[in-house]
Amino acid sequence: MSLRAAAIDIGTNSCRLLIGEKSGNNSFDILARELEITRLGEGVDKNRELKAAAVERVYQALKKFRAIIDRYQVEKLRVVGTSALRDVDNAYLLKDKLQELNFKLEIISGEKEAELNYAGAVSNLENDFLLIDIGGGSTEFIWSEASEIKFKSLDIGCVRMTEKFVVNPATEFKTESVNKISNYVNDLLASELDFNREFKIRGVGGTITTLAAIKLGLEVYDSSKIENTEINKKELEKIINKLSNLNLKERKNVEGLQPQRADIIIAGLIILKAILDFIDSSELSISDHDLLHGLIKNQLNI
Repeated sequence: MSLRAAAIDIGTNSCRLLIGEKSGNNSFDILARELEITRLGEGVDKNRELKAAAVERVYQALKKFRAIIDRYQVEKLRVVGTSALRDVDNAYLLKDKLQELNFKLEIISGEKEAELNYAGAVSNLENDFLLIDIGGGSTEFIWSEASEIKFKSLDIGCVRMTEKFVVNPATEFKTESVNKISNYVNDLLASELDFNREFKIRGVGGTITTLAAIKLGLEVYDSSKIENTEINKKELEKIINKLSNLNLKERKNVEGLQPQRADIIIAGLIILKAILDFIDSSELSISDHDLLHGLIKNQLNI
């Protein structure tokens, strides 16, 4: 049996597992992937503390992951936490809980998250690209400059923007909420980013891969179909308008949209549109290869 590695990403909105086995051509085969919507970041933007109920949701998800990892006889494992865990003062609640599962939690910096995302996505890309990862709590911008990886992490994520600007996610998405999110994101981008060159845009992360799944109308998520899907700004605007005119119950029935993401997806797509407007880009390509792939490659020395 070839060397096997597992990676778990504990994010603001979801927990994800990827298990890979090293193959002969300096790459790896995916043996298993799992995703559980856990909403660890619930209330974090406002209170800067993890809620006990959110910690318990993550624990139950990782208990399932532990059984899968054991079944595959994995030799290497890394468990990382990102935006929500960077933002709180009581991350120890989760760290202590996960020790019961023999998991050692690493809370990684925005810089390390950017490096791992880049490592995951870079294998089939040209040098002149900007990688965008819209998560639940933050959005990462990653690019290469003079053979050095540059990154910027901003506190604009789909969960954070929904909690901040959406009064009732169960109803149709109000124009007022769209404008408030757009204006907030635009102001932050203008103050924090200064790109003086053109990029090809590459998108990763749950918000953007969900966008691809909606475009493709996938009844069952299929990573191979997501990879290298292209979407232009007009298609993005059409999907935002379609989803905004549906209430939460109706959104949950949209093909390609996981029901658990239906309350936060619009905020994430508004963030994406604001970014494309700011960068003056009319399209992007989408990848399912992100931080988890970077963690596997790192452990397998690929």
